[in-house]
Amino acid sequence: MGSRYTLRSIILLFFSITLFSQTKKLDTVFCDCAKAKALTVNSKTVYGKTISPPGFGDIKEISHSKQNTPYAFEKEHHSSWHKLIINATGEMTFIITPGKKDDDYDFMLFKSGKNDFCDSLQKHKLNPIRACISRDKEELNGKTGLNLKSKNDFAKHGVGSAYCKSVPVKKGEIYYLVLDNVYDKGDGYTLDLEISQAVSFAGTVTNESNNPVKAEIALTNQKGDTLLIESTKDDGTYNFVVPLTKNQSYNLNFYNDSTFSFTKTFSLADTIQLRALKTVLPKLKKGSKYSVGTINFIGGSVQYLSQAIPSMNNLAKLLKKNKSLKIKIIGHSNGRDMLDEKGVLAFTRGRANTIKNYLAIQGIDEKRMEIDGKGDHEMLFKLPKATAEQQEQNRRVEILVLEY
Repeated sequence: MGSRYTLRSIILLFFSITLFSQTKKLDTVFCDCAKAKALTVNSKTVYGKTISPPGFGDIKEISHSKQNTPYAFEKEHHSSWHKLIINATGEMTFIITPGKKDDDYDFMLFKSGKNDFCDSLQKHKLNPIRACISRDKEELNGKTGLNLKSKNDFAKHGVGSAYCKSVPVKKGEIYYLVLDNVYDKGDGYTLDLEISQAVSFAGTVTNESNNPVKAEIALTNQKGDTLLIESTKDDGTYNFVVPLTKNQSYNLNFYNDSTFSFTKTFSLADTIQLRALKTVLPKLKKGSKYSVGTINFIGGSVQYLSQAIPSMNNLAKLLKKNKSLKIKIIGHSNGRDMLDEKGVLAFTRGRANTIKNYLAIQGIDEKRMEIDGKGDHEMLFKLPKATAEQQEQNRRVEILVLEY
């Protein structure tokens, strides 16, 4: 007896199961305070993407005419409530990202000091500690929220800032966040919350002769985004404070026009040493080889990690500033994996070539750059004892100055 399944039906069934398994179920929203979705907020918490709020719920709890504040919704349209249970001490920020940029989400944030918060709210006795009832019409994709740059607690009706300032929070506190989309047929939202801690940075930047260096310092995250740019004083010292979050890596990028740039990777666990950090930026010299610090690669790949981008940009800036500078980019690996000697050397030349191509796109003449690969012959940390972090440092490029 023949099979009752044709090859075509089997293929269609396979793709249907695959697509279903890959589709993330949208998170539900709750339109009334008493049913607020409870979220435990750690250093980094993401909720969503959600369904679109279907209306104001069973009770209209917020009204501009009833609340004792100008910083309230004119009325509830399509609202959702979150009960934020704070699980870390620090500075809280969040970003509300609409599913489509035409949605207009306003928000109000309340601090809860009692168990009967929702009941007190219905009696109109509570005012928000933050509220953004308007957004900047030029804000990308309709995003709104709290950030570290804003100076305002509130943004009222009319054209204005899309963000209010962050809120200092303590572990164990509870807040209520209500969002309202003015428009029908919305596409939901994603809520990204962070709790950061203030970190002090202090140190000196010198050259090999211990003379102070006037340097630019850029703080970047693991995605390569620039969070802050500072400069050293004339004596090479610097001192600044920045809020950072746990479980993330960051880079301090040091740059000077006549020295080789350097990047230091760190996390919140390293903050003690960041209070008295000494950085040496060596002068550019023909024949000298330099370790860039963070131009590292994905294992088994010629693709660089995203946090390498600021270091590569500094290298491009250095080459643009010093027209006579010619370099050799040298690729390295973290031990060989099923590759022979010729193969591993070619593989690490491929890593060097990836960086060369990046610099060429930045406008650097390819005639000023050569490439080489050392395979696994100059590993910084030997296997099998090397940690995961040390193995990442093995997957690197170094720069040899050919002409200067």
